[in-house]
Amino acid sequence: MANCVDCNMDTFPNDARTSEWYMVHDSVWLAAGMPKREPMTESPGDFLCIGCLEARLGRSLTPGDFTAAPINQPGRWKSPRLNARLGRAL
Repeated sequence: MANCVDCNMDTFPNDARTSEWYMVHDSVWLAAGMPKREPMTESPGDFLCIGCLEARLGRSLTPGDFTAAPINQPGRWKSPRLNARLGRAL
């Protein structure tokens, strides 16, 4: 499970239509008060759902907040709000 540290929502549930699995730029993550994740560690790090990340930032996410990582490609298995923030509603 990959639960949001604020609301406990599972960000990667079995029901893939509600997945909120994404990667934002370090500056966005740090601005939300989240610790920088060190690569090559066994810990997967902490997770935030889109709603809690936006609440911490005090604004809505925009496509520019997300990295170019393949995980950030909009798709039908992502939640509608994540697709909308990525710039493509399905």
